[in-house]
Amino acid sequence: MLRGVSGTGRVCAALLALLVATADASSYRVQPGDTLSGIAARAGVSAAQIRAVNARLRGTDQVQAGWVLTLPDRTLPAGTHTVKNGENLSVIAARYGLSLGALLSANPAYRDGKALWTGARLTIPGRSAAPAAAPAVRRGGATVRAASSSGSSGGWLWPVAGYHGVSSGYGPRVLDGVREDHLGVDIVAPVGTPVRAARSGRVLESRPDFDRGWGWTVVLEHPDGWITRYAHLSANLVQKGELVVRGQPVGRVGNTGRSTGPHLHFGTYLRWDPRDPLSLY
Repeated sequence: MLRGVSGTGRVCAALLALLVATADASSYRVQPGDTLSGIAARAGVSAAQIRAVNARLRGTDQVQAGWVLTLPDRTLPAGTHTVKNGENLSVIAARYGLSLGALLSANPAYRDGKALWTGARLTIPGRSAAPAAAPAVRRGGATVRAASSSGSSGGWLWPVAGYHGVSSGYGPRVLDGVREDHLGVDIVAPVGTPVRAARSGRVLESRPDFDRGWGWTVVLEHPDGWITRYAHLSANLVQKGELVVRGQPVGRVGNTGRSTGPHLHFGTYLRWDPRDPLSLY
C-alpha cells in the first residue's frame, strides 16, 4: 500500500488500483480521494454509464474508498487505415491495440504474405479499448510501474541456442578481396542446428535467394517496425505469411549461398534501416 500520498499522488495511486478484466467489463476498487467523475474520465466512459451498471450508485455520485465498481466495456468502432511509408502489418496492429492475427482476419488478402504498399487501405475491426497503462509513481526514491497484464515481452532472443561465437561482426569488412558492409553478424554453429525467431512476428520471406548471396533465407517482420533476416540456412521451417512466436524454430543452420562455412547470418533492421544485432542484447 502507498502511504502518505495526497493531491496528485492520490490520482496516481488510483490508477494503480485493481483492474480485473472480464468478458464484458472491468472492476475497479475505489481509492481514497476518488470521485465518480474522475473514475469515469480515466476509464473513458461517462459517470451515467458507470451508475447504470452499479446498483449502489443509482441516484448518487458519491463513492467510498474500498468499493469495487463495475466499469462498462468501451468498444471502438470498425474503421480503415491508410498505410504510411515504413509501416508494416505488425506496426499497424499494435497502433490499434490489435493482435496481428485479428488484423489479418479482417484483411484476408494479406494472409499469404501479399506485399503491403504505401497508400493501401486496411480494414480495422471493432475492438474493445484497453485501459491506458498506469504511469510510473515515485516511491521511496524508486520508480514503481504497474505490470503489464499481457505477460508479453519485447526482448530479443538469441537465435542459436548454445552458440555465441561470431566469426564476422557488423560493419565494414573485406571478403574475397572486396571491401563491403556486412549488415549483420555471422554466428558459427554446426549445420542442422535449429535457428529460433528472435521475436514473434510474421514471415515476409522464406525462399532460396542465391542471386543476393543469402542462400536459403527467412525474413520476419516484428512489432514496432523491426525486421530480422536468417540466412545461409540448410532448411527453412516456416512459410511466407505464417505467424511465428518468439523462440519458434524457423530454419536450420547451413552453408548455402555466399558463405565461408557453416554459420547463421543474422541481420536486424528497423524499417529496413540496418542495425547492429549485438546492440539489441
